[in-house]
Amino acid sequence: MTDSAPPPATPEPATPEPPNPEPATPERPRPPLSARGWLVVLTAVAAVLCLLAGGGYLINRALADANSSTVTGSAAAEATTTSGAPDASASDTGETVAVAPAAVLPTCVTLPPAVDSTGRPHAYEATNTIDGDVTTAWRCQGTRGQTLAVSFPCGVHLATVGLDPGHDKTDPDGSDRFAQNRKITRVKWTFDDGSSVEQQVPPQRGIQSMPVDVTARTATLTVLDTVDGQPVAGRTGQQSAPFNDVTSISEIRFTARAGDGGDGCVR
Repeated sequence: MTDSAPPPATPEPATPEPPNPEPATPERPRPPLSARGWLVVLTAVAAVLCLLAGGGYLINRALADANSSTVTGSAAAEATTTSGAPDASASDTGETVAVAPAAVLPTCVTLPPAVDSTGRPHAYEATNTIDGDVTTAWRCQGTRGQTLAVSFPCGVHLATVGLDPGHDKTDPDGSDRFAQNRKITRVKWTFDDGSSVEQQVPPQRGIQSMPVDVTARTATLTVLDTVDGQPVAGRTGQQSAPFNDVTSISEIRFTARAGDGGDGCVR
């Protein structure tokens, strides 16, 4: 048996060699920022900070407004009664204005004019009580029971009534007419709605007032009690006897709650 020759060996394929990598190009270093570049950067940073600050302010303002609205709503709720109607005392500001009567009428005969220490005559008409001058006076015979009725140009919501309860004057020679004349210590005020109040009046100079709460077109003052005057002396020492048979009022004053027109008239 003849031996056969072995098959020829198959040559292995040659492995290709990897290509040589290209050498890396080195990066160029960035040049430093110019002054203009730094200006742009700083401007951008400042703008961002402003935006952040403005946003914080707006947020705080919104929170404050929300809290204020909550407090206001609570206050409004407290100013409402259980029936749902606003509380009158909360809405009333208490603002008052002076109101002057349009006319005054006494029920007694006014004393005739007299002269002061310098010989100057003075009248004692009832209109002296509404002329705004406390050194003038209305004088009437008697010690009690006299009345002065005043009328207003409109209905007024009266807040106070008052009077200067004597002849509030000092003569040029120093004679004190307030001390010399009788002084009022108690009066009654009667209004056209039929209501009335009594006022205790200190026998002192100046307007003595009391609070009231009534709407009226007329008010009548009635003298209830008075006290005696006293002898007085001027700077020269000359004595003057008291005037104890007459009653004097220098001024009567009224204030009213300010109405829609701001003049005290009820509309």
